[in-house]
Amino acid sequence: MLVRSRKYDNETLDVINKGCLDLYDGIACGRVSILALLCLLTFFLIVLKLIKYHACKHSQMHHYAIFYVSGIKCIICATSFIIGVRYPQLDFTANFLKLLQFILICHLHWSSAARARHRDDIVQHVVNPVLSLYILYCTTVVLMGMVDISGTWTECLRPYWLMLSSADFITVQMFAVVALYLTHSNNRSVISTLMLPTASSQTRDLWLVTAVYEISAVVSVVFDAVMSLLGREETGCSGIYNHAQIYYSASIVVVMILKYLLPTWTLLSVFQPARVKSRPSEVALTSHYNTDGTCYNQYRRMFFSQNGGQPTSMSYPTIPYPSEPPMYEGFCDYSYPDSSPDESPTIDQRKGVDIDDAYEKHFISIDQHRDCILGNQYRIDNNRRNLQRSLDMDDDNDEIDKRAALKNSNLTTISEEGSNNLESPQE
Repeated sequence: MLVRSRKYDNETLDVINKGCLDLYDGIACGRVSILALLCLLTFFLIVLKLIKYHACKHSQMHHYAIFYVSGIKCIICATSFIIGVRYPQLDFTANFLKLLQFILICHLHWSSAARARHRDDIVQHVVNPVLSLYILYCTTVVLMGMVDISGTWTECLRPYWLMLSSADFITVQMFAVVALYLTHSNNRSVISTLMLPTASSQTRDLWLVTAVYEISAVVSVVFDAVMSLLGREETGCSGIYNHAQIYYSASIVVVMILKYLLPTWTLLSVFQPARVKSRPSEVALTSHYNTDGTCYNQYRRMFFSQNGGQPTSMSYPTIPYPSEPPMYEGFCDYSYPDSSPDESPTIDQRKGVDIDDAYEKHFISIDQHRDCILGNQYRIDNNRRNLQRSLDMDDDNDEIDKRAALKNSNLTTISEEGSNNLESPQE
């Protein structure tokens, strides 16, 4: 790894190159210690979250990738805060991992929204190419920055930081536009009483992630733009802070927290693991939502009426569950929805939890629910036609059997005819 060059002999005056190791400064060492400690605590929370995900056998692979990237980013950030003055490549690596984290979030929400509307072609022809080009751009800029290194005196004058933060800002605006479209389209759709808690929860989480990344992107691009515009080679980047360590340390702590740590904290609070049903009876009988988020009930589709695909009033089979807590009680979301299409009780509900809180745990798209109802109605109609055809064939077979029985009753055997002929002459 290349070490920073020392083009300018201003080590004593420069406030950026101070820390806890080479050039010690009390305020700078406090800054490094605070940031490194926050990164390590965040990494510990990520490890706990990943343990929960693996214990619950969560099926969403995007969540695993996001948290693994976030964990690596925290380790790189902590190392960069400690020895980043000597190795600037760590700063670019942390920035790249932060961008990669947001790319995974974009792919998760955009692909889910497209598949909910049965538009997989958008994922293949729009989402994947756009994000691939964005990754290629970020990789190219990061590699150029890693090669073209300089001393901390003129580090802020390099264009690579502003290029990365500008690309991040543009991508966040695209994400916000898509979030606005999804929210508007969901509000226009017909929402049932069952889906209202889930819709509000999903909308809240989506806009929380959007707002946090908006703050992170704005802070990052404004900070890099100010450093690039106000920095001079004569006074260096340290001259922007009047060569005062307290000003630089206070500003850099706020910027680093908003840029790197706040998005990760938000993801830790928004993304929660959900248990995957392992018993075949749970998947086939008691759940009208599959683990991939799409609804498909084997029994429900046989009880629809002709009025708009609404279910008729009849009893639905239920499977009782033991009252004892599961192995990982309180460790992740354990939901066992009932087969009734109007309610999906969970184990928490059986313990007296409010129904609205229980429904908050269902991450089901409104459009998926509507499209599944239409698809189930289509399959129900086909099943009805096949059943009617089968019943008609059975009626035809019964009629044929009756005719054959009647015909057989009118026939006589050879012995009976012989006896009849013998009796005739005697008469």
